[in-house]
Amino acid sequence: MPLRVAVVGLGHLGKIHAEIYGKIAKRDKDLEIAALCDVSPEGAAVAAKYKVPFESDFRKLEGRVDAVSVVVPTVHHREAGAFFLERGVACLIEKPLAKTVAEAEALCALAEKTGALLQVGHVERYNPIVRAAAPYLGRPRFIEATRISPYPFRSTDVGVTLDLMIHDIDLAVALAGEEPSEIRAAGTPVFSKSEDVANARLEFPGGCVANVTASRVSIKKERKWRIFQDDGYLSLDLLGGEGVFIEKSEALKRGEIEPGKLSLAELGKAALTFQLEKLIRRVALKGDKVPGLEAELADFLRCVRGKARPLVGGVEGLRALRVAERVLSGMRQL
Repeated sequence: MPLRVAVVGLGHLGKIHAEIYGKIAKRDKDLEIAALCDVSPEGAAVAAKYKVPFESDFRKLEGRVDAVSVVVPTVHHREAGAFFLERGVACLIEKPLAKTVAEAEALCALAEKTGALLQVGHVERYNPIVRAAAPYLGRPRFIEATRISPYPFRSTDVGVTLDLMIHDIDLAVALAGEEPSEIRAAGTPVFSKSEDVANARLEFPGGCVANVTASRVSIKKERKWRIFQDDGYLSLDLLGGEGVFIEKSEALKRGEIEPGKLSLAELGKAALTFQLEKLIRRVALKGDKVPGLEAELADFLRCVRGKARPLVGGVEGLRALRVAERVLSGMRQL
């Protein structure tokens, strides 16, 4: 019997989920798109495109699905997610896991009670350049993350912290391996009632500091990460899929070169030339051509089939939301 999957919520992102599942189903005969669901009748046209049943009420999917992507507005994550988890249906719930920590805790408890798989859609974990950088990641000392974009006119049921910044919060917490001990944050609304621009400084018990900025009122799109670690530095363009890893040269690590005691004038070398030739090793990074969401959904299906553990399960999704809620609770209004 094929694995039966459905998408609940056919907004901008839900349509992409449906498209990717359709693409996977063409090459995987053991996958079936059982239905697409949305409260708007316009979703029927999306279902017709893939020649699958359409439902306006997700409750009508009971007994018809093994796994679902929950891509409804954040305020409805608890209701829709709980319905399926209670029935043992595997869920990929888009980030944030829920609107509040209490709601997210309830979803995690349900998943544990029924044994249903719960995965959270923190898609940047699957970003091609993040995957390419993984072998070079060490102990982070300082992280600088910038995520800005024009106003989206969607996902405005939450502010920029839960809409955009939570991606970088999740990544920073995962890299640090712990939750921050101290948080300082500031933000301001511009076009909506919630904050549209925000900055947070996360200080971790192990000494790492992350400076995270998010805006949804910029005139350009940019997603950049800079990670400074013990013996290296990574600069990643999450939007462009390129980056660079720079580390100390082996000679410098072994103490064979002492930069402070060198006279470049005597060596006849320009500072930058000597640095590039003798002090550092530079590795160009480039992500593959598999989009992050496609990699994420493929991983979700592997997990549903018992062949993997979610990279971002309920525990990780709850952790990111818990930190984001702390950012919001301590946010100083500009």
